[in-house]
Amino acid sequence: MATTLINYLKKKGRHTGPLYRQGSVVRSATVDDNSTESKTAPRYQNTYRLESYKPFNVDMVDKIIKQVMINNLEDIVYDPKECPRLCGEISEDIRDRIKRLNFDRYKIVVIVTINEKASQAIQSSMRFIWDVARDNYSTFTFETRTFFAYCCVFGVYYE
Repeated sequence: MATTLINYLKKKGRHTGPLYRQGSVVRSATVDDNSTESKTAPRYQNTYRLESYKPFNVDMVDKIIKQVMINNLEDIVYDPKECPRLCGEISEDIRDRIKRLNFDRYKIVVIVTINEKASQAIQSSMRFIWDVARDNYSTFTFETRTFFAYCCVFGVYYE
């Protein structure tokens, strides 16, 4: 849609700057105020629904995390150059599988960390604005001789 709008504005001679999103409508920064084109975003009616039809299920997410982590890390030896790529692939795989469960009104955040075992300690903390009634999380730790991996998945409710 954005490319067709840009082409339309270029033909009319009114596009000279970047596009900005306003609600569901894309508009150019340099469109004339005298034009008859609609510049306002459509207004939608409120649903007044506060509960999710399919809330975040920790048990199903636990199974997915455990399966993906074990399958991907079972025969791996710690390599500092390879582990960042591996963390990204694992987190994408976990996120995609969880999104297929179609949790209604939830954003999924996946964090995967792989650390080398070298006689050190690690302390990690996270802070969020948390809705105790709706938000939830799931964690899994996988450990081998050379490294340990930690995965945390947050299901954060949004309206």
